[in-house]
Amino acid sequence: MSGQSLTDRITAAQHSVTGSAVSKTVCKATTHEVMGPKKKHLDYLIQCTNEMNVNIPQLADSLFERTTNSSWVVVFKSLITTHHLMVYGNEVMQNITP
Repeated sequence: MSGQSLTDRITAAQHSVTGSAVSKTVCKATTHEVMGPKKKHLDYLIQCTNEMNVNIPQLADSLFERTTNSSWVVVFKSLITTHHLMVYGNEVMQNITP
């Protein structure tokens, strides 16, 4: 499958409507595309871990929610993104447990 699936696009649009840029980026980083998360999405999420006005537990919850998806690609990309944020993000992200 090439490109984002319709489900991915609809989910990202829902997050855009609600105004949650972090959730939208989590959705875009963990699409059904069989490829790694895009660097621009990972970089944005790392930047979010260093900002004071970002709700880190909500970011973690968004990632953990994606791990319950039925697609192994989405689950794997969620785990990759979580690992990336724990390694390169702010130390607050390293203390988040599910």
